[in-house]
Amino acid sequence: MDKTILPEYGLKREMVRLCLLPILFLMPELVFSQTGPVKKDSLPVTETISLLNKSQKKSNLLQSTATVYNEQLITTPAPSFLQALPGRLSGLYTRQRSGVQDTDDPISVVDFRIRGQVPIILIDGVPRDFSSIDPESIESVTILKDALSTVMFGQRSSGNIIQVTTKRPVVSPFKLSFTAQHGLQSMINKSKPVSAADFAILYNEARNNDGLAPVYSAADILAYQTGSDPLFHPNNDYRKLFLNKNASLDRFNINMQSGNETARFYVAMDYQKEGGFFNTADINTYSTNAGVDRYIVRSNVSVDLNKTLNIGLNIFGRIQDANQPGGTTSAIFSAIAYTPNNAYSIFNPDGSLGGNSTFSNNIYGMLNNSGYLKSSARDLAADMEITQKLGIILPGLWIKGNISYNNTVATSVDRTKDFLVYNLNIGSGTPVYTPIGTSRSQSTTLSISSRRTYTYGKLSLGYDRNFNGHSLSLLALADNQSTTLNLDLPATYTNIAGNATYNFKEKYFAEAALSYGGHNRFKPGSRFGLFYAAGLGWNLAKEDFLKEVPWINTLKPRISYGRTGNANVGYYVYDQYYEYGGTSAAYYFGSTPAVARYYREMALANPNATWEKANKLNIGLDVEMFDSRLKITSEYFNDRYSDLMQDRGKSIQLIGQTFPAENVGKNRYTGVENNISWNGKSASFGYFVSGNISMLQSKVLYQDEVYRQYGYQKRTGLPVGQVFGYLADGFFQSQADINSSPAVDGYTPVPGDIRYKDLNGDGMINQFDETALGTQRAMIYYGLTAGFNVKGFDLSISIQGVANRDIVIGSGNNLVANALAFDFQNSGNAQAFEQHLNRWTPANAANATYPRLSIGTNTNNQRASSFWVQSMAYLRLQNIDMGYTLPASLTSRIRVNSIRIFANAFNVYSFDKLNYSDPEGYNSIFPLRRTFNIGLNVKL
Repeated sequence: MDKTILPEYGLKREMVRLCLLPILFLMPELVFSQTGPVKKDSLPVTETISLLNKSQKKSNLLQSTATVYNEQLITTPAPSFLQALPGRLSGLYTRQRSGVQDTDDPISVVDFRIRGQVPIILIDGVPRDFSSIDPESIESVTILKDALSTVMFGQRSSGNIIQVTTKRPVVSPFKLSFTAQHGLQSMINKSKPVSAADFAILYNEARNNDGLAPVYSAADILAYQTGSDPLFHPNNDYRKLFLNKNASLDRFNINMQSGNETARFYVAMDYQKEGGFFNTADINTYSTNAGVDRYIVRSNVSVDLNKTLNIGLNIFGRIQDANQPGGTTSAIFSAIAYTPNNAYSIFNPDGSLGGNSTFSNNIYGMLNNSGYLKSSARDLAADMEITQKLGIILPGLWIKGNISYNNTVATSVDRTKDFLVYNLNIGSGTPVYTPIGTSRSQSTTLSISSRRTYTYGKLSLGYDRNFNGHSLSLLALADNQSTTLNLDLPATYTNIAGNATYNFKEKYFAEAALSYGGHNRFKPGSRFGLFYAAGLGWNLAKEDFLKEVPWINTLKPRISYGRTGNANVGYYVYDQYYEYGGTSAAYYFGSTPAVARYYREMALANPNATWEKANKLNIGLDVEMFDSRLKITSEYFNDRYSDLMQDRGKSIQLIGQTFPAENVGKNRYTGVENNISWNGKSASFGYFVSGNISMLQSKVLYQDEVYRQYGYQKRTGLPVGQVFGYLADGFFQSQADINSSPAVDGYTPVPGDIRYKDLNGDGMINQFDETALGTQRAMIYYGLTAGFNVKGFDLSISIQGVANRDIVIGSGNNLVANALAFDFQNSGNAQAFEQHLNRWTPANAANATYPRLSIGTNTNNQRASSFWVQSMAYLRLQNIDMGYTLPASLTSRIRVNSIRIFANAFNVYSFDKLNYSDPEGYNSIFPLRRTFNIGLNVKL
């Protein structure tokens, strides 16, 4: 790192010191003492309350949740813990959006939804928006899916929740764990560009179809085929030239913990390095490859000041440094994917970079001659918790205060520069090199990309008591979170909430929760709303008529219902804003126009904006049998969303102003979720299998749509986000076929064009013939995890998949997919791919799978239609993990508790029908990554 640009020398070391500081005063006692057996009545304050809560939750689970634990998370060699979740939790739909490296925005990497909604992420109970947490430090990840489990979050409760719990300090002798891993990543890239010769043939054909003269002669095509003239007839394979087959992924983690009845700590340090895929030249004193270095330190400390008072301090620090070429990773990946193989010769005979007026960005130059860009993100999070038992007032009573602070600063260093390419011409016999572009010296700028600050405070009062078969848990809390992004005014959420949980002899259950939540982005006086939920359950296995059936441990039907909220509102939309626009704006303020300041009215205000609402019903059945070795959970949910913020379809533009979104929409999401697991053990052989399947159906109940004459065009009643277009009816085969078919509005078809159905029978193909495209069946997503261990060997696998999921190429929101599917995009200057070889021609009319070729945009063939519907269903072997733990008789000789050698793989293989892209990352220029990884874990 350039210390003259980033004055952060020693920052990583200082961050480690900061996180270790809270435990320094504890080290002599904790590290050098052996903690013996702990009596139940001498448990620490926080562990006592935690045990009470866990016991209550285990027997009185009415909420709809699903949990995955640390042992499953650490088997996935992926940068983000979110990438370890697919297929493991019923009700959680995930899609790997991109293989991009330099990002901590979870939505950019993984599209994750719970019952159709985008959840918030809680880390140790505090809302946070980063996902790069080392898996070793995570105790569990739980998704909260129904109103009863989320309602206490007020105006953030409708979207459901991903709750991450890091490892807590516990009473334990000193333990140390060290893990070292090395992996190789490869790109899952299924697109297949055509050769230079095929490109020239197809390009000539496309021009001929458009009534244009060809640009490649027979001699040109022959030169491309034979490779006889690589200077003027190149056939560049840009992937082989500029991309490595593999990139490294290295990770090192060390964590330690210890504690007695007085003080406990857990500390973890994690370093991860992702290498770049670019094949760069060794011509610079700095790196122009892409790569990411991530440093994480976590310190969780818990101290009992006396038998009833506990203080906990959690500190999290992260530094993430990323590098990329000055040509930018995104632009280079795009150039590699879309530049025709014959665009230019990489080098001219004199060693200069080749290029021309059409292709003025030589990929070699973008990689090596454009300087570099550095970005850096710094996170510091601190949580303090004080817990006081109030048993002297009332047994089981406690009070807790939480304060959290999170600061994230993202900076960027621009050291980019421009370079020239040269177009070589030897038509006169003398080489003439014409420079193209500009040459600029290297920039030297440092800027702050973004800054986010979160402050969170919570005060809780709780009561937990068991007496005469009755178990009662009461919780009341008030919390406030303030978030500041860059120069915006803070966004503040405030909640006052309560929860009551009761069960009688673990047979009859009841739970109720209430929240009065507010958000400061609504109009004063209309910022707070009331949200509520309640649930009932009955464990029939505890009844006398089933007590004598020993193989049934739990048979519990349960039901919950509640109302939740979502503050989906813009930046103080209740106020009308005006923008300074110089002398051309519509209104002026001042005595005379000559000295006035002119302003224009921005989007219309919406003083009536309020929170979105959801009424949620959840019905579940929990079954445990055969000493709880077999567990089954089945749930049905019906979530009805109202007051959704949407633009009115009937808004007019006569006033010349943009209308605001309003609370008008109504949607419904229904579905079924099932999870079944079995675990067993015999002698030294243990095994488990867990599978889940979820079905989700959405429906638009109301939207303010424009009047549509035909029922097949109405959006109301169809799935949320339904895509519309035309129904394809094969290809026009002849002019006679065209003459006997309906006319196409604004277009004159020719043989080889896609023919469409005239749905309204008016003899014209136009907007009145658009209808719903793709499947409208409930989406299905599922997963299976299984494993075994025997005599030190262990193996686990996980698969996951999706069914009934379609996309429509050309629907307007899949730009990358459009470029990979359509022919000669970017005004005809983009690559062609193998699917274009089977295009319609008079000779191939009967077997063609692609319409006739065109240059650039074809308004008939490339419109959204059933022809471009692609199934995105897949079955993926997601993860494999295998390991061997050395015998204890061997490791004890060297005073080591255990040594495990392991190997694992991520994104192993996918079964799908898509031939040009992965079905998950279809709309990203960054291919998904497959990882093979080996490692060693040593525990002291």
